[in-house]
Amino acid sequence: MVIKLQRYFVDSKDIQENNLKISGNDAHHIKDVMRYKRLDQIIVNTYDGQVFLAEITEIEKKDIIVTIINELKSDFRPLDLDLAVSMIRKDNFELVLQKTTELGVNKIIPLKTENSIIKIDDFGKKLLRYQSIVKEASEQSERNLITEIVDLTEIERLDVSSYKYKFVCYAREASKSLNQELSGYKKGDKALVLIGPEGGFSIREIELLKQRGFISVSLGKTILRAETASVYVASVFRYLEENAI
Repeated sequence: MVIKLQRYFVDSKDIQENNLKISGNDAHHIKDVMRYKRLDQIIVNTYDGQVFLAEITEIEKKDIIVTIINELKSDFRPLDLDLAVSMIRKDNFELVLQKTTELGVNKIIPLKTENSIIKIDDFGKKLLRYQSIVKEASEQSERNLITEIVDLTEIERLDVSSYKYKFVCYAREASKSLNQELSGYKKGDKALVLIGPEGGFSIREIELLKQRGFISVSLGKTILRAETASVYVASVFRYLEENAI
């Protein structure tokens, strides 16, 4: 039977002579949630993608001391997909963060749109929570790189210079589905997909996106909630990545 080891992300600078001190929430998780003991093993993953097998050598009041045993190979690579998702209700947006991270999305851009009904106060505090969610989801799904989540961004300020594909999910104007527009997709083709709020994108926003080279796409014959659309798009790209040349 294969035993799944718990994974924890750390800063590579904190590893000194194959020893590492884990503090804060991760130390609490190791000691009080997982109830690990001395000589139990965990996976240590640096933020820059290195993965190590490690052994717990000391359990202190607030810190956990581990020793690196050896480096592990990881075949994971994030999807060539960034999602820009309009701010929606708290629980739904956090679901998007968790599930799309598990599916392999590279970056999530919280999007400020005209029809969002969510009040955006003190986004810095929200961002800290969002980063915690994608970190936990990255650990759970055994990614070796954490999904990047950036600051709240307006459509006008999106940097679109590096993408081959730029899509906005907007069924009213779409002549083709997402799948049809991606018929020539190859690994390494970077894509940015925008997903709007419950009220959809405004006409002004759609016109602005068209001017910036975005293509409107449909996600099927039914109207999807933003959280469902996000998972759908990530699933399409995951399928394409696993089957592309």
